[in-house]
Amino acid sequence: MNWIFLSFLSAFGQAFGWALKKRALNNEGINNSIGFFSFLTAGGVLFLLFFLSGEALPQVTDTFLWAAAVVIICNVLAVWAAYRALDKAAFSRLMPFVSLTALAIIPIEYVLRGILPGGLQIVGAIIVVLGTFFFSRREEFTQTDWTVVGYFSITLAAYSLSSAVMGVAVAASGSGLFTATVLHLGIAFGFLPLLFITKEPKVLRQMKESGQFWKMFGLVMLAGLAIALLENGPATIALEQASASEVFALKRTMPFFALFLGVIMFKEKITWRHATGTFLLVLGSVLIVWQNL
Repeated sequence: MNWIFLSFLSAFGQAFGWALKKRALNNEGINNSIGFFSFLTAGGVLFLLFFLSGEALPQVTDTFLWAAAVVIICNVLAVWAAYRALDKAAFSRLMPFVSLTALAIIPIEYVLRGILPGGLQIVGAIIVVLGTFFFSRREEFTQTDWTVVGYFSITLAAYSLSSAVMGVAVAASGSGLFTATVLHLGIAFGFLPLLFITKEPKVLRQMKESGQFWKMFGLVMLAGLAIALLENGPATIALEQASASEVFALKRTMPFFALFLGVIMFKEKITWRHATGTFLLVLGSVLIVWQNL
C-alpha cells in the first residue's frame, strides 16, 4: 500500500485515537489503566495481523533491541504525561502542539550530525513560533495552563526522540508489522506497574459497581483498534517504504483532523485564532521536515 496514503491514515488515526482517550478520561484516576488496555489491545491486533501476513519471524538484533527499548520508554513517558494534559485541556486546542516535535529535529541533527539548519527549516521554525503565539496569547495564563504546558512539554520531548529512533527499529527488523507488535506490547506492559503503583484496580472496581466500567472499557478497546489499524500500524508499515522524515512530515497533518474531531465529538468552538494557529503549526512543522526530503 502507498506510503503517502498510510501516512495520512496514520495522522487521522492519531487524532481519532486520542479523541477516544479524551472521552475515556472523563473518569478520573484511571490514566494508566487506559494506557495498559488500549496498547494491549493494539498489540494483540498487530500480532494477529503479523501472524496472518505469513511473514517470517525476523532476526532480533542488538540494534533492534536498543531501539525498541528507547521507543517503548519514550512512549510510556509521553502518553503518561499527555493523558494528564488531556485531563485539563480542550482536545482541539492541545493536539496542534504535537507539531512542536518538528522543532526538535533542528538541535538533534546539529548535536548528532553537526548539521546546521537550512533555509527551509529556519522559515518553518519561525512559522511554528508564530502558530504557537496564536494559541498562547491570552489576557491571563492560569495555573492550570502552566500545568498543561509542563505535562505536554514532557510528551513533546519524548515523542521527538521516539520519532527519530522508530525508523532505526523498523530498519533493523525489516518488518513494520513485527516492530509495531513488539513496541505496542512493550508499551502496554510498561503501564502495568504504574497501574498498580497508583492503586487503579480499586478505582476500576468502584466503576464496575457504579456501572461506568463497561462504557469506559469499550472506548478504550476502540482506541486500541484505532492505534493498531489507523495510527501506528500504518506508520510503521510506511517506514518500510519511505524515510522517517517523509512519513512524519505527512503524519504531522494530524492537528487538522483533531480540529474537526474537537467540533464533532466534543462540541468545541473554533475561533479564527485557533484555526490560524493550527494551520501555521502544521505548515511550519512540515517545512522543517521537508528540508530533509
